[in-house]
Amino acid sequence: MPTNYRRTFPSDLDGGGPLGDYIRPREFLDADEDEIIARVTAVFVNDTRRLPANAGKDDPCFHEPHWGHSTGLLRGTLDIDAVDALPERFRVGLFAGNESYRVVCRPNFIKDPKLRLAAARIAIKLAYPAPVPHVDAPSGEANELDLLMVEGSPEVNGPGHVFFARDARTLAMLGTVSPPSRETPRTLLTPRYWPSLVAFAKQIRRAMAYAGRPPATTTGWAGKSYYSLGPFALGDGAMKFCIRPRQTHEIPPVDAAKGDSALRHRAAMEAWVAAGKDAVFDLCVQLATPECIPAPGAGDPPKEVMAAEYCDLQWDEAASPYVKVGTLIFPASPQADLSTEFPWSPLQFNAWNTLPSMAPLGQTFRARRHAHKAHAEVRLKHLYGTEPGAMVGEAPF
Repeated sequence: MPTNYRRTFPSDLDGGGPLGDYIRPREFLDADEDEIIARVTAVFVNDTRRLPANAGKDDPCFHEPHWGHSTGLLRGTLDIDAVDALPERFRVGLFAGNESYRVVCRPNFIKDPKLRLAAARIAIKLAYPAPVPHVDAPSGEANELDLLMVEGSPEVNGPGHVFFARDARTLAMLGTVSPPSRETPRTLLTPRYWPSLVAFAKQIRRAMAYAGRPPATTTGWAGKSYYSLGPFALGDGAMKFCIRPRQTHEIPPVDAAKGDSALRHRAAMEAWVAAGKDAVFDLCVQLATPECIPAPGAGDPPKEVMAAEYCDLQWDEAASPYVKVGTLIFPASPQADLSTEFPWSPLQFNAWNTLPSMAPLGQTFRARRHAHKAHAEVRLKHLYGTEPGAMVGEAPF
């Protein structure tokens, strides 16, 4: 039986209960979720297996479509220096107190040839003093914590602040369309799938409109804002997080449709480091409140479930602004630049490599946990001839 790609919720579904002025998120698991996640994972893994074996190992300029290329690897520090900006009940996990942590940062630029969409991403691995649940560690734990973010507009409620797909069902549906499969006609011609396709198309159009104009095309990695896209727990509440630059980083305009934009962004990062200009970002957190979550529409669950399960949901940043909780610094020095030692990054990142009090929320993130792990393993083996997990706990902090 083909899977119904439009998610439904019980009409009598309750919310997560009161939490004062904040949302207490509630997750909802579908009965067929494991099957949906397996389909999503297979799409990502099979897409990589179609590429030539050892393509990354034999070609230093190689970058995988949809997943991009490392434009650098830098050492730095994250100072959690403003936990007082959070209500006391949310001073948990990484934000339990003001502390300083060593980090490595992997700027990354992706170009999706099918969507004609290009975007910068940042993956940060943090040295944590205690074992943290870790997807890729054989023991299930490691003394490192991951923060993953994607480029977005710095304006309030701007493009790139949310994920392009609401849930894993949408991701599975898109997998039947691109690359086309035998289910493509059923997906495109069945009316019950149209609302999900329309919502997806709106997100992509908005992202493409931003990605194709300044400042997205004239700003280098150190001058961009990056967003976590989806919801995370923060104690018994929910949050999103982002980093915002304190400096500008102008580069010549980059046309994603022409040439290798990933390599041009890598050159821009190297030039920035060579110029001796440290990169400084503010780490900011947005808390889920009843005011920032839109009112449920027809077929929507309560706000508490929407906040956890709708990964494409814009939390109104005018009603609940991002607040600064930390400072991220990457010194522009030869000691901080690991790009020559690691021209491509053998590190594995997963949003689930984090403390339980900060765990990702929702079906999209539950799918990404498995899809990202499986994809990281196949790309390391198939494209780079490297054993997965070799760098777990060995990050060059």
